[in-house]
Amino acid sequence: MLVLALIGAFLGGIIWLGRSGRDHLQGQPRYEVAFAEIECQPPPIMTREKFLHQAHYYARLPERLNLLDEELPGRLRTGFAKHPWVEKVEDVEIVPPNKIVVKVTYRTPVLAIKHGGSLRVVDGNGVLLPKDAPSLGLPIYEGDPQPPAGLEGTRWGDPNVEAAARKLKK
Repeated sequence: MLVLALIGAFLGGIIWLGRSGRDHLQGQPRYEVAFAEIECQPPPIMTREKFLHQAHYYARLPERLNLLDEELPGRLRTGFAKHPWVEKVEDVEIVPPNKIVVKVTYRTPVLAIKHGGSLRVVDGNGVLLPKDAPSLGLPIYEGDPQPPAGLEGTRWGDPNVEAAARKLKK
């Protein structure tokens, strides 16, 4: 029993030292990366800088990210998923010594809808895309749509619009 207690105390001490060391390093600038330095491919219609600026706004994360934060990949995944162009966050990778790579699948415009004097665009799931989404060459919905039920990045809310978009999904 004494041997087991000594082994348990030894392992507990090692764990405590590891956490203490990590806590000491967390505030140091060499273990931080600016949100604007995240590596990712932007949607085809915007620059990486503009996309990261918008993603930062939606994610509501700090300007500088701590690479030693064990929850950082999950927080980035959740934050990027809030951007209306993002269909799915495929991967968030922390690459030593100080690089963050985010891989994203973007929504594809498939249908334009006349609404409020302009054309709004949805993807193949009927999700409303940002106002700057290109509508050139897209089929135009012929029905009388209900107004969008939510914000950009959410489903339009009209079952007929969403069904028409699903038919066009590639």
